Amino acid sequence: MKKYGIFGGTFNPIHYGHLMICEYLKEELGLDKIIFIPTGNPPHKDLDVSAEDRYDMVRLAIESNPNFEISDIETKRVKLSYTVDTVRELKKIYKEEKLFFLIGLDTLFQLKTWKKIEELSKEIEFVVALRPKYIDIEEINRELKFLRENYGTSVEIIHTPLYEISSTELRERIKEKKSVRYLIPEEVVNYIKESGFYKNDL
Repeated sequence: MKKYGIFGGTFNPIHYGHLMICEYLKEELGLDKIIFIPTGNPPHKDLDVSAEDRYDMVRLAIESNPNFEISDIETKRVKLSYTVDTVRELKKIYKEEKLFFLIGLDTLFQLKTWKKIEELSKEIEFVVALRPKYIDIEEINRELKFLRENYGTSVEIIHTPLYEISSTELRERIKEKKSVRYLIPEEVVNYIKESGFYKNDL
């Protein structure tokens, strides 16, 4: 049975931190492939870049890696998108593969607020990328215990390298006309420049 990692996000924009951590988790977990899923209309965010454009930026960023794929399962949705719906659809597509949902530490503490988290927990296992410097083991263990006891959530913790890149900071750099070279793949930088996103003049 092959093992696939599911990596969702707004990717506004996608950057080398996303790519590095996915490559690392792929090796550590022995995954055969990682599927990037740009969000369509996320319930908790109001985005100024369309789902189609964010999809295209991810596609450009990963096209040179044969172990990375992209899915439009959320970007093609018209209604608000919830993870439980996405996972159920993915399991119909990847019937022979075991799926893992890859998340960051911040998302771990948000899981209890997700729609139908108890149902979602029955569908898939979560993997948390834990970076150095952000480690409060007692707090993390309390959250893992809470999720397990209340929702039956299965979570594996993987220690990963430190990366200090965030899409929010990159949008600010672009707005301030600062360089994002070596932070965002060149193909994506060119796409941003041509599209004029984030009030950019690269």
